[in-house]
Amino acid sequence: MNKKTISVAAVLILLSLFLENGYACSTIIAGKKATADGCVLFGHNEDDGGRRVVNVWRVPRYQYAPGTTVTLLRGGALPQVEETWAYTWFQVNDLEFSDYYINEWGVYIGSDACASREDNPELKDGGIGYLLRRLMAERATTAREAVEIAGKLLDEFGYAVSGRTYAICDADEGWLLNVAAGKHWAAQRIPDDEVAFLPNQYVIRTIDFKNTRDFITSSDNVRDYAIRRGWYDPASGKPFDFAYAYMPPAREGSTFSRRGYDTRQWRAQALMTGTPVTVEQARREGLPFSVKPNRKISVADFKEVLRDHYDGTEYGPANSVSAVLPPTTRPDEMQQTAIPTRITVNPNETSERTICTQSTSFSIIAQLRGDMPRGIGLVAWVAFGRPDCNVYVPWYHAMEEIPEGYNNSPGIDDPGIALEHQFDVLPGTFRFDDQAAFWIFTELENTVDPEYPRAMRQVKPVIEAFEEFLHQNQGAVEKTALKLNGRNGADAARYLGAYTSAMTAESMKKAKTLVRELKSYYYR
Repeated sequence: MNKKTISVAAVLILLSLFLENGYACSTIIAGKKATADGCVLFGHNEDDGGRRVVNVWRVPRYQYAPGTTVTLLRGGALPQVEETWAYTWFQVNDLEFSDYYINEWGVYIGSDACASREDNPELKDGGIGYLLRRLMAERATTAREAVEIAGKLLDEFGYAVSGRTYAICDADEGWLLNVAAGKHWAAQRIPDDEVAFLPNQYVIRTIDFKNTRDFITSSDNVRDYAIRRGWYDPASGKPFDFAYAYMPPAREGSTFSRRGYDTRQWRAQALMTGTPVTVEQARREGLPFSVKPNRKISVADFKEVLRDHYDGTEYGPANSVSAVLPPTTRPDEMQQTAIPTRITVNPNETSERTICTQSTSFSIIAQLRGDMPRGIGLVAWVAFGRPDCNVYVPWYHAMEEIPEGYNNSPGIDDPGIALEHQFDVLPGTFRFDDQAAFWIFTELENTVDPEYPRAMRQVKPVIEAFEEFLHQNQGAVEKTALKLNGRNGADAARYLGAYTSAMTAESMKKAKTLVRELKSYYYR
């Protein structure tokens, strides 16, 4: 076994352990014919353990001289384009695969870790990893184009780590791009009338290689490669199944090997269809790529999924494993110093990996309406921190500046400098700041969790009332914006930016009030 094989095998083992311990993500996408307002919906929980801070940047367009190159993290290089598009960047410090992007054309990009069984990847100059989604955001005008851009880069450089799935949406369609280490990948379009849920495993099943509208695959045929590696036997009589061919064999004792399906995908599909697949059927056949919902899906339905803890199921709170903070660590004491780690001990968390989980850094539901001007019709409902105890606030695409409090990088006021320090975190990055959104919402989580069931009885009505106001107000806000847009698009952008800023400020104010009330009640 050569050094490269040993290295890849070690990464694969570490990644599978990482996923099994729950530091990963959840994604759900609905096609435009499956939703109540005829839009694409894209929901994503970004889950990251350890010392993390999330900052949000607005990156402008940049022009480049001929001959400029982009240098990849592992040393490879490619030509830079003449002009890159503007985008909003949700930056998760010191992690290679956790950032979220929204570009000026309305292309939204997130991802979930997915380990592959590839142990001998073909790589050029170390392969591509960190910059893949950023290059999509900088160069794509549609979701399909983003997939094609990523595919060309993967075909050239190969993927640098075990595997991942990129979720890419615009106002017309949503895609899931399953990537294995090296140069083998497959992308599938979510059917317009269906909903797909992505846990931390591949979900693309049967591929119609002749259907280039709904499938795009690597230049080296993924079926042929699986045959060469002994991962798929055509003589078996079974159709080629990308997920089962490229996933690593289930480890003994893992949730997937015990059950044969991912609990999060099973739960989300049940919430969408109203009829859960039986355990026997799921074990026998696996779960489908996507399902037809039993109703027209709304933002509220996606909130329910992304906040889910398996309540009312056999995997629910009745089977939970409770945890306790050390007696000397109380929420009122946490405020006195930095909070380097997001400390959460939610007794409502089960021994199963839930969709809303203790490591969720932020949650976004993109409401992508193509029948309105882009700046008004595209809305990202953003919840900083865990969505079960934080509010989803609308961030309109037209806004030109990031709301106050959502960027807390000490000594950095430029996104280019922020990129330089992505893996070189500056002193003070983890210092608690009671004016910064990330820390405000993290403190609320840390205050709620030791008394989760009782505390949520106080928190939930506040969240529900504010979100009800936001949804009831949405029509009036957008009606005003449409009038302003007809006269002057800049006026509409300023109006929506001011509205977003006002609502994010109100959400932080409510979180601070809840923290004070909970501390007074539970931690006197």
